Amino acid sequence: MRVGSDGPVRNTVQMPLQPEDEAVVRQFAAWKHRQRDRRIASDGLPSPQDVYAGLMKTTFAPALRAAGFRGSNGRFELLSDVYWAQLGFQKSSYSGADEVRFTMNLSVIAQTEWESRRADKPFLGTRPTPTVHYGPWTDQVRIGQLTPVGGDKWWRIVRGADVEPVRADALTTLLTCGVPWIKARIEQCCQRP
Repeated sequence: MRVGSDGPVRNTVQMPLQPEDEAVVRQFAAWKHRQRDRRIASDGLPSPQDVYAGLMKTTFAPALRAAGFRGSNGRFELLSDVYWAQLGFQKSSYSGADEVRFTMNLSVIAQTEWESRRADKPFLGTRPTPTVHYGPWTDQVRIGQLTPVGGDKWWRIVRGADVEPVRADALTTLLTCGVPWIKARIEQCCQRP
C-alpha cells in the first residue's frame, strides 16, 4: 500500500448502498451461504458429477485428441511455440448434487503477446487459462457465441435424465463450432507480422 500526504492511498472507495440494493445483496448472501444437500441419493442412479466425468473421459477427451488436442480433466490445448490455443470446460457454481451445468471456453493467444503483457503484469502466470477472460487483446469466446443462435450456452446433466441428447449436442457443437474456431484463429495468429 502506498502512503500519500493524507495517509494510506486506497484503491477502492466504499459507497453506501441504496435500500433496494441492500435487499438484493441480502438475497444473494442468503443464496450463496444456503444449506446445501450433500447427501448421496439412494436411488441407485449415477450422480451428475460421475456422468460428467464419464463424458469427459469417453466422449470429449477422445474427440479432442482426434482433432489434435492434448490434455485432460476439462483442459485441452493444441501445442505450439507460437500461440496458446486452449479449450476449457467450465462447470457452473449452480451445479449441485442433482445437476451439473457446463459450458466451454476457447482462447487463442499469441505467445509473444502473452509474454509482453506478462512483463507488465507478472501475476498473469507463465501461461493463460482458458476459463479466465483477460481482455480485448486476446481471442477468447464462449462456445455458445459461435453457434447460429449465439449467446451463452450451458448444458445440463440432471440426475435420472437421459444424457444422450446432452452428449450429442455438446459434442456436435464442440466439433462443428469450437474446434474450427480455434483452428481458424491459429491461422490468423500465424499470419500476423
